[in-house]
Amino acid sequence: NIPFYTAPMSRGLIPEDHPVSFPAARSTAMREADVVLVVGTRLNWMMNYGKRFNPSARIIQIDIDESELGHNQNIELGIFGDAKAVMAQFNEAADGNRSDFAGALESPWVANLRQADEERSSRSAPILNSDQTPIHPLRLCKEITEFLDRDAIVSVDGNEILHFGRQSIPTYYPGHRLNSGVTGTMGVGLPYGIGAKVAKPDKQVLVLHGDGSMGMNAMEIDTAVRHNLPVVTVISNNAGWTARTPDKRKPGRELGHTAFDKMAEALHGYGERVEDPAEIKPALDRAFSSGKPAVVN
Repeated sequence: NIPFYTAPMSRGLIPEDHPVSFPAARSTAMREADVVLVVGTRLNWMMNYGKRFNPSARIIQIDIDESELGHNQNIELGIFGDAKAVMAQFNEAADGNRSDFAGALESPWVANLRQADEERSSRSAPILNSDQTPIHPLRLCKEITEFLDRDAIVSVDGNEILHFGRQSIPTYYPGHRLNSGVTGTMGVGLPYGIGAKVAKPDKQVLVLHGDGSMGMNAMEIDTAVRHNLPVVTVISNNAGWTARTPDKRKPGRELGHTAFDKMAEALHGYGERVEDPAEIKPALDRAFSSGKPAVVN
């Protein structure tokens, strides 16, 4: 019953609808926590080298690489060992003291995190349900979330859409969320999706790309067609690298609205262009039902 947060590639290790999952209150939790257990996670730039935590928090760190213990942040206790083995030992010890944790779900701190999570989620509701055009990325993410099976594998690649997807698309199973990782290797989205479909042919596999990152490896549509791998790629196409400036321009970053859907058709896949948010789910249904590698642009 300890509130938890996962690094991007470990999402789904615990289902994100768990009673102590508060994704919209991540910053609050890290700022207020008095004890932090870091399991098999480097305190690298994604964690602001440990400075995202309350400065007075007592940090317990488990890592299989002894040199990572206290590497970027002073810690109270370092445990040198395999995360799975150490956590199994923790569970064994905790099983004998279950009564100690009985009230944790109703502790004031957990209640405050739950409230913060609900308040921030409610602030996003107007955008998640917005009918605006061009389609807001959060509305796109909401439609994808509502369409997908609970055990769908999602690969996300890009810049803005990566962050919007991180905020709003949940994951419930280990290994079912793939992204470019700590080194930000853009272009991996569709290749990862192809790999996932080979590994799990019976699962829904959806790749969510920005148009810039899609441009790096778009010819992998051809690979998917040649090997009959019906991966569905959705492109949040804002015609350039990152967002527009207030004057609606992207100096040096304009890519235009590339017709990736037509490219998919030319390579004998399925392609569809969507401009109305109400058409996202029907388009996803047609893409998955086509039985072909598909692009929804």
